[in-house]
Amino acid sequence: MSQEILIWDRAASSLAPARFHEDVTADQLAEAESQWKPFRQAAAQRLLSSGSTPQDVFRLIQHLHWDWLRKAQPLREGLLSVRCFGIEAEDRWQGLVMVELAAHSAELEPDRGKPLAYVEFLESAPWNLAEMSDAPRFGLIGKRLMEAVIRQSIEEGFGGRVGLLALPQAEPFYQDCHMAHPDGLAKLGMNWYELTGKNAGEFLGERQ
Repeated sequence: MSQEILIWDRAASSLAPARFHEDVTADQLAEAESQWKPFRQAAAQRLLSSGSTPQDVFRLIQHLHWDWLRKAQPLREGLLSVRCFGIEAEDRWQGLVMVELAAHSAELEPDRGKPLAYVEFLESAPWNLAEMSDAPRFGLIGKRLMEAVIRQSIEEGFGGRVGLLALPQAEPFYQDCHMAHPDGLAKLGMNWYELTGKNAGEFLGERQ
């Protein structure tokens, strides 16, 4: 199932139509990876050719190693607790998010211990990112995907609560989404970010 949404067309400096897909399949993830991988590789090669070291490249593009073809395994296995949403425009995938709806709980009071929607992975297409393109194409992709995650959290009865482990590069984005980072809470070398039900309502209110 899909519906029309609006994203930001940077070239035209205006809103543009896109398709939001609420049940992205494993095959569609593979399609997105086939579109994104060559662009990622080309961006990394340009940086290396300009004198950047491999370490510099991975600091600048911290999700360079991501592979949505591998990430599709839970969908192939039919896990009902995993959902994947996507945004499509100009016949290309512009953004994806994978959400786990079980086995994760809030860390912040007053909701500590209550279930939340956990963002496993969220990515905008590489041509939309300043670190990979001299002329990033579309904006608002991440925000639209976060809206979808919040609404799914509400639908599941989680009150809009969302949690995730953020790559350092992505932390400013999640802060802009009203997510909080509990002091000292980190796992796997990444900081934990959480959206409370109250802040979820504020975030959605801004997007109207």
